[in-house]
Amino acid sequence: MDYSIRLLKEEYSSVLEGYGGLLMMRLKNLCVKSDPVSLLPVVIEYEDRNMGIEELADVSVPDDDHLWVIPKDKEFIIPVAKGVLETHPEFKMSNEVLKNGDDEQPYLCFTMPEVDKDRYDALNQTVDIFYDDAKKSFEETRVKYDLRLAEKLPTMSMEDADKAKDDFEKTYQTNVDTAKTTVDDKKKEIADAYQRYQQEKSASDQGFKEQAAAAGEDVKSKLQMPSAEE
Repeated sequence: MDYSIRLLKEEYSSVLEGYGGLLMMRLKNLCVKSDPVSLLPVVIEYEDRNMGIEELADVSVPDDDHLWVIPKDKEFIIPVAKGVLETHPEFKMSNEVLKNGDDEQPYLCFTMPEVDKDRYDALNQTVDIFYDDAKKSFEETRVKYDLRLAEKLPTMSMEDADKAKDDFEKTYQTNVDTAKTTVDDKKKEIADAYQRYQQEKSASDQGFKEQAAAAGEDVKSKLQMPSAEE
């Protein structure tokens, strides 16, 4: 392959991968499962400076529903909490303490929000918006680089020109397929979370009904009048 064509293809691939990476980052910030990547956009104001969370705290993922943010100094707790909640107001936060013998390490526990029906709909709509933006960027990039490739084709043999066009098409399709897979995975994650919410709500409702029924039977038993024989 001609050197200039190879460079153009690498540039084309890099631009497409950039848009794919942006889509992935945007989807990861639609928090369903706990993911440290969702904290990358957090900006923390401390001593008149804007800082990333990694400069002031360590992050741990104990399970799919929680993020533990462990400040490197106690004085970082308030600015870190403020920074995270400004970026992700949907998180629920609690102040916790890790105990190791006589040592105590305060940390912030952030709980992922439940995916009820309203949030399920909102998340899917947002995924579609982000995906549409990515597809638009992919197509605009395709048109731009097809034109740049077309300018070079007249100087190439027919065989080399066909190979170059095939390589560019494969590069495009690979990135489009990767984006589609990323979106499908996110939608499955959302659907699984919504299904879990429904199951937990159903179990909770059933438990409430059983408690109410048991309480009703207890009241009924206490209100029963003694029979004449008694």
